[in-house]
Amino acid sequence: MIKDDAEPLSAYIFPLASCRKLSSHTNNNMAVAIMPQQLHSLSPLISLSPIPRMKPRMKPTTSSIVKNLESLFDEQSSLPLVKRSSHPDLQRIAPQTLATLLDEQSENLFIIDARYPFEYSGGHIRTAENIFTENDLRLFFMKLVRSSSRPSMIVFHCEFSSERGPRLCRLFRSLDRQHNMANYPYLSFPSIYLLDGGYADFYNQPACRQYCQPNGYISMFEEEYSQELKIYRHAKKVAKGQIFAKKLVEQQGPIQFCMS
Repeated sequence: MIKDDAEPLSAYIFPLASCRKLSSHTNNNMAVAIMPQQLHSLSPLISLSPIPRMKPRMKPTTSSIVKNLESLFDEQSSLPLVKRSSHPDLQRIAPQTLATLLDEQSENLFIIDARYPFEYSGGHIRTAENIFTENDLRLFFMKLVRSSSRPSMIVFHCEFSSERGPRLCRLFRSLDRQHNMANYPYLSFPSIYLLDGGYADFYNQPACRQYCQPNGYISMFEEEYSQELKIYRHAKKVAKGQIFAKKLVEQQGPIQFCMS
């Protein structure tokens, strides 16, 4: 092991003139000097600069992780991606890209609309399925896994793709990871995307509006549907609580769960 305060290598190598002077006063059987041919073989070592101290390895920053994720997505995705600072772990596609897919690859495409049913009924993207609870998404995932014909691409969205869509998109990827735990990093559905800007952005682009049926747009906060919003939000909370309770029962057993 090399110490920082060790003497430099040149301190142990005699200059050539000193070699000749010392050799005249010593026994021929004693090797007290380095011969010219040996000095030549060590010449690369003589010119070495002092070994610098090793700097401690820096922890990766959030920005570097985001850049790595983006570059990884760019390499793996066959679609042009939209880069945003929000939800950097999800692959985003533009409304125009989805419109092109609806024209060219609709048989390999599945769209999940994470909005509430009254929003979906007021206008949705063609072929989109309305799935807005985590429990329904779990059931849908198991149905897809057992199906012989699977979509090669799945696109998630909500009104703005800011909360509900990203949450279900992450849950779907988590379910896929759990299903293929023994075959990591294999995924049954590697190509899942988030629609950038959600249904609002898709509908507001004239070139994309033709793919909406019915051709309309109802916002989540429409006063006319305030009562429906309360009902569906409550239903989601109840369903989420049931899933949480079920997990506790599975982990602790029914007796321990009831006593806790």
